[in-house]
Formats: sequence, C-alpha cells, structure tokens
Amino acid sequence: MATQPKMIPFGEWLPDLPDYANPGAILAKNCIPRAKSYQQLNSLASFTTALTSAALGAIWLQDTSNIVYNFAGDAQDLYRLDSGTTWTNVSKSLHAYTSTNWEFAKFGNNVLAVDYSDPMQSYVVGSSSAFADQSGSPYNAKRIAVVRDFVVLGDLQAYGPDVIGWSGYNNAAIWTPSRATQSDRQQLFGKGGRVQRIVPGEVGTIFQEHSIWAMEYTGPPLIFQLDEVEVGRGTPAPNSVCWLGATRFYYSHDGFYEFTLPGPSQPIGNSRVDTWITQNSDDASRMLMRGAVDRRNRLVMWAFPSSSSLAYNDRVIIYNWAVNRWSYGELNTELLMEYVSSGLSLDQLDTPFPSGIDAQSINVDSDAYKGGSLGFAAFGTDHKTATFAGSPLTASIDTMEYDVGDGSRVYCDQVTPIVDGTPSTTITVQVGKRNLPNGNVNFDPARAVDSIGNANVRANSRYQRYRVNISGGFSHAQGVRAAVSPAGGNR
Repeated sequence: MATQPKMIPFGEWLPDLPDYANPGAILAKNCIPRAKSYQQLNSLASFTTALTSAALGAIWLQDTSNIVYNFAGDAQDLYRLDSGTTWTNVSKSLHAYTSTNWEFAKFGNNVLAVDYSDPMQSYVVGSSSAFADQSGSPYNAKRIAVVRDFVVLGDLQAYGPDVIGWSGYNNAAIWTPSRATQSDRQQLFGKGGRVQRIVPGEVGTIFQEHSIWAMEYTGPPLIFQLDEVEVGRGTPAPNSVCWLGATRFYYSHDGFYEFTLPGPSQPIGNSRVDTWITQNSDDASRMLMRGAVDRRNRLVMWAFPSSSSLAYNDRVIIYNWAVNRWSYGELNTELLMEYVSSGLSLDQLDTPFPSGIDAQSINVDSDAYKGGSLGFAAFGTDHKTATFAGSPLTASIDTMEYDVGDGSRVYCDQVTPIVDGTPSTTITVQVGKRNLPNGNVNFDPARAVDSIGNANVRANSRYQRYRVNISGGFSHAQGVRAAVSPAGGNR
C-alpha cells in the first residue's frame, strides 16, 4: 500500500502525561508556545557592563518627571544604570553589603532596598549620589512592598519570620507603632510560616510558605485588615511570585498556580508540567526559582537551576497565559526581570560600541537602546544585563506518538516539517521508534530536509514520533506531514 501523507500537529506540551496516547507535544525545547504553534527562543545579548558578582535583584522606575532609572544589587554592592549601558556602584559610603537577595520598592521618588542583613537602604532619584540607611530605624527585613500609602516589610529580623510591619502614613521614616502615624506591626498567626513575598497594590497580597493573606487598608484604629484567604497553599520559592495587574503567578509545593483575590488559587501546571519540573530539578534548586512577567509577549518565565549545586539557573520554563500553553528552554541566567530602557542618542552609542555599531551582534534598534521602551531582560552568568535578542537557540519539538491503532507496524518514508522560517533556517528531522509501550524510544540520526522541504527517512516500528530540530530562527512551527502506512505484521 502506498504511503499517505498525514498531518501531525505539534500540540500542547504535556510532558507529565504518558508518552503513549499523549495528545500533545512530548518535547518542546528552546521555543515559545503560541496558540497553534511554537516560536523561536533567542539567546541573550548583553548590552551593559558587568556587576561585580551575580545579580540578586533589580528594579526599574520612573520619577515624577518621567525619567527612567534602573537599579540592581549583588552580594556586596548596589548599582545604578547610567547612560543606558554602565552599571555604576552607588552603595552606601564605605560599606560592603552581605546580601543573598535584594528586594526593591519605589516609594515616591525614593528607591528602597532590603536584604535582611543590612538596614533598609534609600536612594532619592534625581538628588542622591549613593544609597544610605533609611532614617527612622526601619526593621531589617527580607520582604518589601508598597501597599496603598505605606511601606510594608515582612520577615522581620528582630520580631520573627511570620511578622510584618508597616511605616507611617505616606512616610518611610516612621516605624514606631502609633495610632497617630498609623505605623504598626502584626504577626500572622497560624501555620503559614515565613513571609515569602508581599505583592504591592491597593490591597496587598502576602505569600507565606503555607498560606496567602489579603492586606486591606481600613484606617484607625485597625489600620489594616488582614484576612487569611487561602490556607495550606503558599510558596517555598519566594522569588517565584510575580504578578500582572490583579493576577499573581507562583510556584507552590505541588506545582504552578495563578491567584487573584479573593482566591482560591487555580492550578496552571497540573497534569502538564508540575511533574516535569520535579524530575528536572531537586527540592533545594526549586527554592531558588526566579520568575518574571513579560507583559508585551503575554509570557511568564521561571528560571531555575537543574541542580542546587549550580551557581546559576540553567533552565527556564515558559507559560503563555493568553493561550494557556507551556514550553521550556536551556538558557543560563542569574535572574529575569522586566526592563524599561533609559534610551541613548547616536552619539551616546559610541560608549557601548567603541568599535562602531556595525561590529555589534546586538541590533542597535533593540529595545535596550530605545528610551522608555518596555522589554524583558535577564542577567547572564557574565553578570551583564541582556535582552532576548541574541541568535535563535536550536529548538527541538516532538509530535505526539503515532500508531496505526490495530497493533500493526508503521512504515514512514518521508517527513515534511511545517515550519515558517527564513533563508537562514536549518531544519532536520529524527524519527523516534519503539515497538512496546514500555520500551525505550530510539531516535534515528538527524536527516536534513531537501530543497522542497522533505526529509527522506526509512522507519518501521509499531510506534513513531517525529522530532524536528530548527536552528537559525523561525516564526511558527506547526507540526509535520508524515508519509505513513501500515507496514503489515505486529512484531
């Protein structure tokens, strides 16, 4: 019987489901999920000087004059990004910090930073030349956010990991509890554990290890009403909590969730990627996970190390909330972040590009150099800030596993990848074969596609899947058209 072309789409990446009868893609590596396809994921392209050591936190903000500022911190120092490309040390005078994590908040024209080991640091944009201890003796804390007109701190060194404290009304220099100033502190009673993250807003959201609270301003005498809106679900990974508007995304003890007040949390990784991430990391490495929202592309990315022995993240798992689909990448980062550029003139481009713009691998039209442009960035393992504007990573995407359905063997002699690429796109195909549902899958050597887009193969087995490897960039990878037919026999 002649072989007949069969369209096999790249479905939703579902690594938690069994390979046999999996309705989606079994592998979706180094790509971004879209509605009915996958798109290229690019490598990092650095555009700044380096911090002294690994980045431990970052923030962007605009002052009242709409001037954009970017700040970051490592283990020893705090930095301000100057001329859009140079990280300048703006640490407290004659002081070296001892930080393992920085959290930042904008309060008026003040940038506030906490790291638990040091007093809260303050920098007034437009006038300060360096950070300094915030006046008023605020608590040493791990967590910080602005809720309504108050600076809120969590995991207080002097009072306990399950205690929060807030400043006076519209005043970051008042921390003595007082009904008149409305400053106070409060223990979060129960089994919630350590305060892991505070999400800012009109109503704050407090994530503990095993609980989620709403923090709503009521005024004197109570000041804030604290409601435990979800019991038994929190996060072991503080930096996994990220947000967009009213939606909070986070990694809990049993997988990925999204949360919107008043709750409850909704699973977004169950029976899809939650098991995969436990198989590709250890318990300690998942605690180091760092998440960030890419607003422009409707993505949430979480970077994590595959082993806690690594000093950097070597994986990133990607969630497209608009289409409710996942993928992952193999990419080395220190942290992910939203970024807004301060902008450079053509004359200022001489500083980052001393050899001329034609010699650079990053396009000077990149968002990194456009003033006020919202983008998504990362710190690479060279401690430099980078956009995802480097060369496309080599993607590998597997179809579902195909079988005839009656126990017969499958014969395939041609696979046509359905990929929208460019003249520089290179595509190869591998056929994964096995004869038993509990057997190992063996992939044939990669076959290049010919001038009309076909890969000629010779595959004979009961079960087959088709892996497409794509380098050089692509806009959509939809699936394959495989010339398959029953081969006869059941052995």
